[in-house]
Amino acid sequence: MPCLTHHSWRRRLGLLIAVLCAVLLTACGGGDDSASAKPDLADQDRFLRDYVRFLNTSDEDGLAGLLDAHPQGSKDARARIKAYGGQGWDVRWTRTSEFAGVWKVDIAGTAGPKNRPVRVTETITWEKAHWVMTPLPGVVPTPPDAARILEGLHAYPPTPR
Repeated sequence: MPCLTHHSWRRRLGLLIAVLCAVLLTACGGGDDSASAKPDLADQDRFLRDYVRFLNTSDEDGLAGLLDAHPQGSKDARARIKAYGGQGWDVRWTRTSEFAGVWKVDIAGTAGPKNRPVRVTETITWEKAHWVMTPLPGVVPTPPDAARILEGLHAYPPTPR
């Protein structure tokens, strides 16, 4: 049987501590797969059905809960209820995705007893295992120089590769 020297004992203790730390990090959320969970389009359909239901019933609290994945969710819910609430939407949606985790959703149908046409386009992303709808314009404050910065970006066309 080999004799353990002082250095090999320290090396083994260090390895044991490293393994225990890795196990603890994994148990405490370091290895949690929920943030990397793949988006499920059936779940996105449920999200959109809930969205339409909350709009039709003008349920601001329910809509705020649905939109709480972005920091301005309650303000966005209020703005959406003001713009679209209580209209009796009877809609369907189609979606396209040109980037991983990002969908352009076209919502179309009718509203109310006069069957007024409804056509709304939303951007929905999959972030940290939650569906996130881009807030309506004006809900999230924009920096005062945003327009000037965007103009500057358009002044420099992309370089061909």
